[in-house]
Amino acid sequence: MKIKSKPEDFVVSEVADITPEGKGEFALYLLKKNNITTWEALGRLAKHLHVPLSRVGYGGLKDKRAVAHQYVTIYQGPKKDLKFDSFELIYLGQTSKPMDQSRLLGNRFEITVRDVDVEDKTLEEEIERVRKYGVPNYFDEQRFGSVKGTKKPEFAAKYIIKGDYEKALYLALVTASPDEIQESRKFRECLKKNWRRWENCLSLARLKWERELLNFLILHQPSKRTFKRALQLMDKEYLFFLGNAYQSYLWNEVLKRVLERLSVVDFKVPYALGELYFYRTLDEEKQERLRGLKIPLPSPKLNLEGNDPVVQASFKDVLLAEDLRELKELRSLVKGLIFKSYPRPAVIYPQDLRFERIEERAVKLLFFLEKGSYATLIVKRIFYACENA
Repeated sequence: MKIKSKPEDFVVSEVADITPEGKGEFALYLLKKNNITTWEALGRLAKHLHVPLSRVGYGGLKDKRAVAHQYVTIYQGPKKDLKFDSFELIYLGQTSKPMDQSRLLGNRFEITVRDVDVEDKTLEEEIERVRKYGVPNYFDEQRFGSVKGTKKPEFAAKYIIKGDYEKALYLALVTASPDEIQESRKFRECLKKNWRRWENCLSLARLKWERELLNFLILHQPSKRTFKRALQLMDKEYLFFLGNAYQSYLWNEVLKRVLERLSVVDFKVPYALGELYFYRTLDEEKQERLRGLKIPLPSPKLNLEGNDPVVQASFKDVLLAEDLRELKELRSLVKGLIFKSYPRPAVIYPQDLRFERIEERAVKLLFFLEKGSYATLIVKRIFYACENA
């Protein structure tokens, strides 16, 4: 099966609690983008308008290889449409508050799946099971940036926690990136070949904090203290992104073990960091248990007392596998690396889920998902469960 064969095969449209008010200091736009990341589009927008990126408000990051419609605000932005080669902003009016994640309700998806050999009857049966039993609410591959998939993925955040600051810095600069712009890839490839010869890559540093960080390394002798201080020169939002990737991986592993302990794993699906576990059906007791289950994201201040015993046991399993004795060890000595915890539903239920046959070996899925969940999981769950799909 293939998704995203072309950007038009993956259409996502935000649903948000924001409308023009007729007044206010924020200009509201509908951003339409095609084959460009949200980061790159907003970066180019801010540069074009000569304003800091902090003046641009948005609800979520959308995939590069997709047609996406999302809401954006610009503090004292121009009251007109703005057009670029891969994206445009349609001016909707003024609003008194900026767009942010709290105003995002969810997303509507139209996903074309190609090269599938599955009968409509079989597809409808699996879709009906998804409607009834839901889908495990994993963080999918998009969450993990450029973390390389291996039997044991390596995360910069984990090495920060362990105090190996040079390894953490290497992973943060060489194998991970907040975007996938060509210039960033050139910068990372240069660092990979010239680690500790920072001066050879300085001219390729695209961001201000990257240049400042390399200049600091050039002027100081390599040491644990030097690498720790260098990490603190990183963009704080990027550091949070690195911590969030590791935290999301841990949460996925906890959910997998919950499903194992409940004996509801029917099939496994490969993804960048290993495998994800899925079920097809649930008995009434387990269905009710999973429907109401929320698993907190791991953090050093998280107290698991009062949580489902299966969740508690699953956390212990994951910490042991990660060579961590307790959640308190997730505490970081690098400012900006923060692990915030919140309860995340173990199972999601896509709304208005249906399909359309558009070609003999191509199907379009249509559905709505609440924010924070991944449409690609719905595709994987349905088609991996269909024999020969």
